[in-house]
Amino acid sequence: MTLSASAVSPRGAAFRADVVALAPAWRIAAAALKVFARGSLLVMVVALLLSDEPPTNPLAQMRMFAGLFLAPEAAAWCIARAFAASLSVEDEALVLEQRGRRVEIQTAAVAAVEPWVVPLPAVGLWLRLKSGRRFSEAIALADPAGFVEALVAQGGQPSLGDALSGRVGAYARARVANPHGLFEHPVLKFVVFALVPALPAFRLHQVITYGGTFGEYQTFGLQAYLIGLAIWWVSWAIGLVLFAAVLRAAVELGTVALVLARPAWAVGARKLLEIVGRVFFYVGVPTLLLIRLWPW
Repeated sequence: MTLSASAVSPRGAAFRADVVALAPAWRIAAAALKVFARGSLLVMVVALLLSDEPPTNPLAQMRMFAGLFLAPEAAAWCIARAFAASLSVEDEALVLEQRGRRVEIQTAAVAAVEPWVVPLPAVGLWLRLKSGRRFSEAIALADPAGFVEALVAQGGQPSLGDALSGRVGAYARARVANPHGLFEHPVLKFVVFALVPALPAFRLHQVITYGGTFGEYQTFGLQAYLIGLAIWWVSWAIGLVLFAAVLRAAVELGTVALVLARPAWAVGARKLLEIVGRVFFYVGVPTLLLIRLWPW
């Protein structure tokens, strides 16, 4: 679930963001799918660590990965796409536009902003209106602090600014202050970078099994060679996804721990954790492979 938000400029300026507006049932469904998908990765890691022998059937691994992770992750993404919306705050009004539907609420009519205690399927919040009822949909957005600031700047009650003063707000600010950049893009991280370990490992397999770098090609032809390469590539990509899941869990748990213990340190600590995680991923994987393959 990828969300974006504009930067909030000084008082009176507009706020615009891509959001997801979810009815409670759909939010629960999307959150459950996310938890199942990400949790399955960690379960797979534990299963591999507890296994006495390394897995020998890559196709079975791929089917398991697709069923336990890709399918629920894709379903959660489809829900996010189905309920995608545009949110803006300007001219003392909050405007939510979603597939031919437009909802406009005066900022003065917003009595409270209630951040989600559990940030799933993403960081988000509820709007409590002066009538006492909640707005019918929960809003997942990348920058809840910027949204609340814009509400106050555009005529909302000053007390709205207190909504994100607690630990939930500290966690949201830590995430917003450390957005995922190029190095977290899935294509670079799991498709392109997977070639770094996959190519030397595949070549070693060719030398050991067929006697040369192009042994399978010379024996069985180009199609068999390319299928073999693809299997090794995908297998390493899955391995990198599992490793990244462990690192992501460590980053999130570390951020939560800091938010609970020292909320003021959350932003800086999250930045450090993200950097350490990237070093472990992009430097650690090639280093471990080099150590494994080096002829000591």
